[in-house]
Amino acid sequence: MAAPYSSSWSGSPGRLYWLPPGGIGNGLEAQTWAVLIDTDASDLVLLLATLRYADIAAYAARVGTVSRRRRSPVFRIWVDTCTHARAEDVIREVLLRRRRIAR
Repeated sequence: MAAPYSSSWSGSPGRLYWLPPGGIGNGLEAQTWAVLIDTDASDLVLLLATLRYADIAAYAARVGTVSRRRRSPVFRIWVDTCTHARAEDVIREVLLRRRRIAR
């Protein structure tokens, strides 16, 4: 989990200090961020929307590809550090529900 950043010369470094540029957020802001999960594009919108509905700030950015052959993008989701445990519970429930429906 990420530790809060503090500095005598900077008030609040903002989102870009913590996160890679070019990603997408769910519209909620946080002071500190922690990595929650890596996912592919098929689950990205669902997970960001679900976290917003749960009032958990989230941000996602592309971090690589699954394999050279498949070229499926991988996105990393960060959440507000203070809500990390609750975010884990929310995402776990969403993914379990999705698996049950897929059977």
